[in-house]
Amino acid sequence: MPDTELLVEFDQPQEVFFPGQPISGRVILITEEKYKARAVNIKFEGTAHTHWDDFESVRRVDAEGKTHYDRQRINYSANVNYLNATSLLWACRDGSNELAAGKYVWPFSYVLPTSIPPSFEGKYGYIRYSVTAEVDRPWRFDKAKKRCITVSPLIDLNILPHAMTALNDQASENLGCCCFKKGYLEMKVDIPKTGFVPGETVPINLHILNHSSVPVTEVKARIIQNCTFFAFRRGNTFDFTNDHVMAVSYRETKRDTNSVIRQSQALTVEPGKEHKLALELRLPSVTPTIDQFSPVINVEYLVQISVDTSTTFGSDIDCEMTLLIGTVPIRQYLPPAYYPPNPALPPAYPTPLPPQIGAGIAPLPPQIGSGVAPPPEYGFVPQPAASVPAPPYPEGDQPTKGEVVIPSAPPLSYQDSMYGTGGTQLNTEENEKPFVPKYPVFNDLPVYNPSAPPPE
Repeated sequence: MPDTELLVEFDQPQEVFFPGQPISGRVILITEEKYKARAVNIKFEGTAHTHWDDFESVRRVDAEGKTHYDRQRINYSANVNYLNATSLLWACRDGSNELAAGKYVWPFSYVLPTSIPPSFEGKYGYIRYSVTAEVDRPWRFDKAKKRCITVSPLIDLNILPHAMTALNDQASENLGCCCFKKGYLEMKVDIPKTGFVPGETVPINLHILNHSSVPVTEVKARIIQNCTFFAFRRGNTFDFTNDHVMAVSYRETKRDTNSVIRQSQALTVEPGKEHKLALELRLPSVTPTIDQFSPVINVEYLVQISVDTSTTFGSDIDCEMTLLIGTVPIRQYLPPAYYPPNPALPPAYPTPLPPQIGAGIAPLPPQIGSGVAPPPEYGFVPQPAASVPAPPYPEGDQPTKGEVVIPSAPPLSYQDSMYGTGGTQLNTEENEKPFVPKYPVFNDLPVYNPSAPPPE
């Protein structure tokens, strides 16, 4: 072990936090000898950052009057600050600027704002939250320890009416090309609802009507993650207040698409026949839909279905629909065993922020109104652990102290993003290793598909 070690530990071992929830833990300094130090600070940061380079041709006329076109690199970037709070944990009062050998522990706590987006890592941008302990050392380099954390929003699908709306689409195509038309192929698609959570299965019901003269040979389905990044020529930085903060000119857009899950199935639907089937795609650990509090990064999910035939040209038809990915599953579509009754749980409501956040911790910015924190647009504010008991889980152990609990929800686990360290592509040198956010994944949820075709 080195002569001096600086650690940051959290009370919540998963290091996953909800908006409006306190981040609590301790800074630990272990030194085997006298250690020069003026102060110990704790810093909480939350930033959205986007960046990419493009090139453009610049016209130039030389001394002889000849015109040249040079390729010039243009930088696009944007920064949105959500958190930036620093608080003093300890300061030397006797002028010695020295700590005796031993172990020192300083507790900290900070309540996250309610209107912040989830952690996210993408090709052209990220949303990161971190806690950094810093030891101010006279005439020496300061010692620091930085820990990234995951912020996961409470997107309760039970209070979003459109999350329960079934998705329906259809497509038809006259197969072939030019004078070699093969006739029409028709596809009808329905998904029983719009809202899903990671770990849940998305059922896709298909009805294929083959009016063409060629057989259907394959059906393919996939879910993709569509990311949209916004930035400004030569950069811009904002303190987040609302989604209109970025409504300025010269904003540029970059898009990136990632595959979430895909499935293909070989089948034969002869000319003049029809066929019904269901495909099932289980959602892995991905960030929820990002469409609030995030003016520079948006994330949406699309399900795409394609039916192929044996025709060489113009051989397929496609459908596309938008899914909503949340963090609390729809209760009415699950068996009662997944939600045991708990009369002790009151309905969710906004709760006052604690007047004392923690020793030496700077208070949050004043809230609008009478000191009561406004509820997030997701419709839920976590209740204080001391006043609301954790709901019982239908199976398995109760969550241990410090673990995050989603009220009235089936068992879940927190899993690394399916994209792993490969999803972290910008500013990877900021941390000891590329940060991988964790997202809630619900295990063993039953498949809700009341309109499923009968098994073959």
